[in-house]
Amino acid sequence: MKSILSLCFFLALTLLARCYNFASIFAGGQIYFVDADCYSRMTRVRMVMEHPFTIIRHHSFENYPQGIVSHATAPFDYLIAALAVLLKPFTANYLDLAGAIVSPVLAALIIVFLWLWVKKMQLPYGGMVLFLFAVSPILVHGTILGRPDHQSLQMLCVAVALGAEWCFSQKPSREWGIASGAAWGLGLWTSLYEPAILLVATVLLYVIFDRRKLWVPERKAGYLVLAGILALSLIIQGWPFSFPDQTLLKYFPRWEQTIGEMSSTTLLSPLLYRWVGFGLMASPVLFLLRCRVDKRVISILFLVLLTCGLSLWQIRWGYFFGLVFVMSLPFQFVVFRKPWIGWGVFIVCLWPILKEWDENLFPDDERRAQLHEQWVDEILLRDTAEHLKSTEQLPLLAPWWFAPALAYWSGQPAVAGSSHEGMAGIVDTARFYLTNDPEEAQRILLAHGVKRVVTYDTGRVLQTSSTLLGQNAPAHSMAETLDEYPHSAPDFLKFEYAHQSNPAFKIFKVEINP
Repeated sequence: MKSILSLCFFLALTLLARCYNFASIFAGGQIYFVDADCYSRMTRVRMVMEHPFTIIRHHSFENYPQGIVSHATAPFDYLIAALAVLLKPFTANYLDLAGAIVSPVLAALIIVFLWLWVKKMQLPYGGMVLFLFAVSPILVHGTILGRPDHQSLQMLCVAVALGAEWCFSQKPSREWGIASGAAWGLGLWTSLYEPAILLVATVLLYVIFDRRKLWVPERKAGYLVLAGILALSLIIQGWPFSFPDQTLLKYFPRWEQTIGEMSSTTLLSPLLYRWVGFGLMASPVLFLLRCRVDKRVISILFLVLLTCGLSLWQIRWGYFFGLVFVMSLPFQFVVFRKPWIGWGVFIVCLWPILKEWDENLFPDDERRAQLHEQWVDEILLRDTAEHLKSTEQLPLLAPWWFAPALAYWSGQPAVAGSSHEGMAGIVDTARFYLTNDPEEAQRILLAHGVKRVVTYDTGRVLQTSSTLLGQNAPAHSMAETLDEYPHSAPDFLKFEYAHQSNPAFKIFKVEINP
């Protein structure tokens, strides 16, 4: 009974932490998502709901009219769609609601697995695993309300896969072999990036430290499950990758600079400590002390160091670093033979995490103003999308970070998008805003069949476009003219709409005779 109560407590804490942004997701009777990729994903899910037996490989709603061959895969699409079907009897807005809650639901499944895992392995300090998973800011962000991103499904797959591997290394069993094969297989189907690197690292560790565990009979069923899932993914999804074109090769490094999760950090930065606490500094010492008794923890230390290093390179690895670190806690803190000492050290190490939560829940005036501005922009962007709806297809050109939301809400295809596969459309959008030559702007609009142009704050559009193209903004750029002097726009752009109370976004009708 005590164990069940602890699970209920950590489940509640996990869900409560991931719903702290409730007011920004459920606003004005509508549901909003956290970032541009979420709207792209939800457009895919809507297509699945309309055609349940169609696997979405091509996106025509971004990089219009060419579209893209997307790297996004089917498992997460169908997971959200299935959740939407379950919610349909209870709400008319079942699709958006499913997208909003899917990641917290996956977080709840992870906490249940971790609870079962620490019990099965009889790990000391299991409560630390559950508590830090529940409150770690990076793990919260990866599974937060309003973020239908495949990384939350990847986190579940990686947690089960690594947990199964560690159980298997302790005592091989057919059940853990199957769990491992299924988790790795689904993770690889979802993405051939993070799970693939972690799988290769895991295999190498087996080869170095205990290669016999790779070939024991208990592995066979798991290998069959893994092979079956990968074969099914190839049959259903096909090979999701293609060679990058010249545009992608040229502009990706600069585009990457505009993406927060693609940026790098250092060990001197407070970021990693705000994710997992000051325990990160003590981890090497604790692991080395434990290595004198149990050499097997060297492999766990290696995974911690690997994911930490990858997080320093790309912040997007932080979700997996946080997960590996959380699962490694019992193997570190076992060196404290007296629980009260171990828990005392753990609690002291939580200080940076508490500081992060303090800033999230009680932002200062500057941060509060930024959040309010973002919230207002979301409301006005949705209003703009309502005025783009039509029974006709009216392709739109808008800043790339707003394009997926406009496409989702309006049902109109966009030139730009949030995926690097659509780099050509992103680059042409930036060129349009940056040029001060009406003829060049007209050529871009004609090439993409654009019927509506959406503008936004001049400074941000020019800054992002300049970073992407690697050139300074000229005087009287199209972004400046349309946003600040809409009635001085070129003849082929007719000012059509702006919100009366706050004209953050403007719509221009394109009238060009081909």
